[in-house]
Amino acid sequence: MRRILTALLVGLAACGPALAKGKPAQKEKEQQEATAQESPPNYKPFPHNYIFNLKDINGKAPPADIWIRIDTTMRGSGFSGCKSWSGVFVVGGNRLGPKAMPAVADAKCDPALQAIERDFWQVMLSGPYWDTQGSDLILKGAKGGVLRFTRSL
Repeated sequence: MRRILTALLVGLAACGPALAKGKPAQKEKEQQEATAQESPPNYKPFPHNYIFNLKDINGKAPPADIWIRIDTTMRGSGFSGCKSWSGVFVVGGNRLGPKAMPAVADAKCDPALQAIERDFWQVMLSGPYWDTQGSDLILKGAKGGVLRFTRSL
């Protein structure tokens, strides 16, 4: 009986390193198969030629009708609460940014609306990340702040 146990232990000790080497190779093979099965990342085209109305800014509803529109020539225009604006934008796969400072038609308004407008421009000029969810356009500022727009009818 003792001989059988000794032979079994010696056999397991000899096979142990071979079994240990097989496991990482098997894991590597499984990882390669999993990455081969993954689909490539989805590219979403930017929703050009639509007017988007601001639904909320940093989770708060805006007190005025604020909107943006960027056409296929990358020309953007809109109303930021107090002022009308126009400019050229650079639209990337997931980033949006003004090519130059947009032209603004100056107007006076109350301080509360100016604060909302300042938050709007802080996100717009930071080169925000953009995403779409259904008919919503979401702009996340590079330095914080979120603008959620909904497509106009």
